[in-house]
Amino acid sequence: MGFNMSKFLLNYTDTYTDFYNKVISDFILYNCGVEYCNPGWSYGPKRREYHFIHFVKEGKGTLTIEGHTFHIHKNQCFIVPACEVSLYAADKKDPCKYSWIGFLGIESSRYVQQLISNNNFVIDIKDAVLYEQQIRKIISLKHDSLSSALKMTGITYEIFGSLIDEVNDTEEVKTTNSLATRAKRYMDLNYYDAIKIKDIANFLNVNVNCLSSAFKEEFNLSPKQYLMKLKIRKAKKLLSTTNNTITVVANSVGFNDSLAFSKVFKQYTQSSPSSYRKQATETHLSN
Repeated sequence: MGFNMSKFLLNYTDTYTDFYNKVISDFILYNCGVEYCNPGWSYGPKRREYHFIHFVKEGKGTLTIEGHTFHIHKNQCFIVPACEVSLYAADKKDPCKYSWIGFLGIESSRYVQQLISNNNFVIDIKDAVLYEQQIRKIISLKHDSLSSALKMTGITYEIFGSLIDEVNDTEEVKTTNSLATRAKRYMDLNYYDAIKIKDIANFLNVNVNCLSSAFKEEFNLSPKQYLMKLKIRKAKKLLSTTNNTITVVANSVGFNDSLAFSKVFKQYTQSSPSSYRKQATETHLSN
């Protein structure tokens, strides 16, 4: 993780609403800011409990997420969904100047899904300065009252409305936003809950058979198979990179019962979670 001081940093984190009430709200700001990075500055790899979006107004950098590295430049934004491990770094010669918002809530995953298509976490935007201006408005407000909290939420909605308008203007997003892709993105964003395929079908307003058929045709496996493989992949990541208990790992990938999780994990990996963690640790130490 990089710790170089930024050339300029202006930020705000909401302390008016406690984290639990943020989570159960429909949509609420968590934090925001403006940052002008030093050359080569980096942040991560790190996993956060909230979604965030950075709007790059000048400079260049990279975002690494889900095993892919994206090159980012002026008038682009990059989106990192909650609970995804990401690393972003400023260019060594032309570092980023960006603003950002972090947010969460019941509806937040749906809004993120509207923006991300085909695992493309980077979006072209018309003018990142306009988003920075809105974020500066939030920071300039008093932060100790219900009225200011509502104003901040209103500005955050306005930012999202503008961004979704920009995304919907691109033909590419419209043509790639298939039923199967939307189902896949829903699972990517909600794997940590105990979701079932019928929940995904209900969210997309289709029946389960229709969803399963479309998904299998596009990805050559059933939605259930994809969801379970996704959960196992995320669990393996947690087991190899954290000291979380097996119960916490199980809960983090949508299993309320750690014994059921261990049974499924062994079916897919031929190894118990504890054995997998031990082997991963030994491999890491030997490298």
